[in-house]
Amino acid sequence: MSTLTLPNSRETRVLDPSVQHIPLEPYDKNLRPPPANIPSSFEIHIGTSVFRDGIRCGYTLFTAFKRAKYPERLRFGIVEQILDSDFKCLDEYCKLALVEWPDYSQCRYQEHVQVDVRPAAETRGCTTARHRQKKLIGKEEFCLQVDGHSIFTNGWDEALITEWKRIDNEMAILTVYPHDLHDFIKENGDNNPPHWIPHMCTTYKGGNGLTRLGGANNKRNANFPQLDPYTPWLWDGEEFLRSIDYWTHGYDLYSPSKLGNVLYHNYTKKPNSFWESPVDQKVKALDMERTHNRVRLRLGLGFIGQVNAMELDKYAFGTARTFKQYLHFANVTLTGFMNETNSCKQLHWVPYTNSTEVEIIVGNGWKMIAPAPTPAQPAAGVQGSHNVDAQGQEAHELAESGEGAEHGGRGEGEDLATLHTMSKESKDRERLAIRQGKSSNRRHPGITAAVWGVLAVVLIALFAALSNDRIAYAIRRSCFSTAPHHSRD
Repeated sequence: MSTLTLPNSRETRVLDPSVQHIPLEPYDKNLRPPPANIPSSFEIHIGTSVFRDGIRCGYTLFTAFKRAKYPERLRFGIVEQILDSDFKCLDEYCKLALVEWPDYSQCRYQEHVQVDVRPAAETRGCTTARHRQKKLIGKEEFCLQVDGHSIFTNGWDEALITEWKRIDNEMAILTVYPHDLHDFIKENGDNNPPHWIPHMCTTYKGGNGLTRLGGANNKRNANFPQLDPYTPWLWDGEEFLRSIDYWTHGYDLYSPSKLGNVLYHNYTKKPNSFWESPVDQKVKALDMERTHNRVRLRLGLGFIGQVNAMELDKYAFGTARTFKQYLHFANVTLTGFMNETNSCKQLHWVPYTNSTEVEIIVGNGWKMIAPAPTPAQPAAGVQGSHNVDAQGQEAHELAESGEGAEHGGRGEGEDLATLHTMSKESKDRERLAIRQGKSSNRRHPGITAAVWGVLAVVLIALFAALSNDRIAYAIRRSCFSTAPHHSRD
């Protein structure tokens, strides 16, 4: 259990992670997300995009390798946007590495770092840089997206994997705005986490009128969704749009606990900003208009002006869940008044409306709804009374035990179908016996006893009528003596 304090308020709400995977709809109560599966050996891709910030980027790499329990598992993919005169990220890392590991003549772990160097003048913001960064992902099992001025703590990699595993959702993403450094990292690199952990649940309208969330991500099977490259200069609304992309593709977003709160941000002012990049300001303004209108178009909102509509189908929302479901799940409205804390409550996992998309990603034969076993098939024709009886007995046993019923229960349709099949077999057997001139040998004890009783009474009455008075009197006397007596006298 944890307590969530609402921003700018004393109001608190209790969150219970033990129930978050139980759907709210009664008919979905037994459904769960795919369980977490961690292979015996794996690698972690760490992606970052850097704009003219080589010194801080180099220290990010250094703390990641030095403080990881298994540094050999790490693979960095960096998109670095710089001028020729700028400090370079990999060079700054290698300076620190040669001092830390003097026994290595070469820069240790250098072969684990890929850098895509781009001219600073070509920058178009974080979303386009991250799109290029995605191309650096190899066959790593996990993917971690961080800012280029993050600082890691000792054992961060093992803690993050343990945190992700205990969520027990193969489609889980850990996401958070990291804390400032403050005093949360001890001198030896150990973590000294605060008592309160960031939890992104507030929403508000940014300067461009788009919805904002108010980070670092860790997810598995990083194949879908793709980052939209047609959103240059997107800032307000970037996280909100990405969360919809992930969620509609079947991913679920979680805030880490203390265990997973393993890195911190260096929020000191960086020397350069991509907002100050040497680009034509008129071109930049037009790019931003097209970008914001593209976001509005994807969200179903009206807009005025130009829009970049390139490859909308390719970068559309997923099909595992719908955009409408996301708005209901997050309790967010895109028009009119927006209560910024509507999403700050106990949330519950939402089953997939199209589970096929997730089943393909997860693999290993996982199905959200397990297929029912194939029921026994009836015989094509009647070959003899022994075979028919055996099949009828087998069908009866299936109906009694409930085998073949989905979710361990017996469906009404299945029982009716089984009983209908048995009734048809019985009728076919009877018709066959009649055609062959055989009796069905069926008895009806109740009807037979009644017929014999009537015949006995008729015979006795007839015998008494035809007999002489002495014999008739004896018979009547015998009958009256055995009959029950109801007279009061």
